[in-house]
Amino acid sequence: IEPEYSKVVWSPRSNIALYGNTASVSLMERAGVPMALGTDWLPSGSANLLRELACAIELNETYFNTTFSDVQLWRMVTTNAAFVAGAQLSTGMLKSGLAGDLAVFRAGDLDAHSAVVRANPEDVVMVARGGQALYGDASLLASAALGTDGCEALDVCGAAKVACVAQDVSSSSLAMVQAATDAIYPLVLCGEPADEPTCVPYRAEYPDGVVDGDADGDG
Repeated sequence: IEPEYSKVVWSPRSNIALYGNTASVSLMERAGVPMALGTDWLPSGSANLLRELACAIELNETYFNTTFSDVQLWRMVTTNAAFVAGAQLSTGMLKSGLAGDLAVFRAGDLDAHSAVVRANPEDVVMVARGGQALYGDASLLASAALGTDGCEALDVCGAAKVACVAQDVSSSSLAMVQAATDAIYPLVLCGEPADEPTCVPYRAEYPDGVVDGDADGDG
């Protein structure tokens, strides 16, 4: 592996659902290959990036001997993602001259990076794109300082949120988005989605799965 020429977008849930196993990401990490984490597509992947992180965490802790820290997983969906996509000159860091894309999460009992990678949908406090708040807690986006008049209410797993769809796409609304998506897949998913593709490897090299005395299920 030549890390200076290699970049990887890792989509573990889709890999496992389709092929029974995923890439040798521990080897890639030791070789210094830059890695981003992505959801692939809905039929075999995660419904959102938080569910893809949940899959990566499960694999990391069960099969990869905790190769990746929560900080490294956080980088896979922020700075690393920008570099892998070749977009590092415009996004991926909170830095002067770059796009003001920002997601804020409720910390709870977790430290900064763990609060992000182990978050649930209701823990997303605010999302801003280009410096403009477009989604988040209803109480926060009600602030006149954020300039989010006209946002629409949305219940997210019991948390009161608003989505400012018309500020992003003037010809659309939250109601129109929900009408278009709900017939295919719910806009909001809480907990583990029904019929979510598996994140448990099932190839022949995992003959009995995780059992007492074989913590990674490799036989």
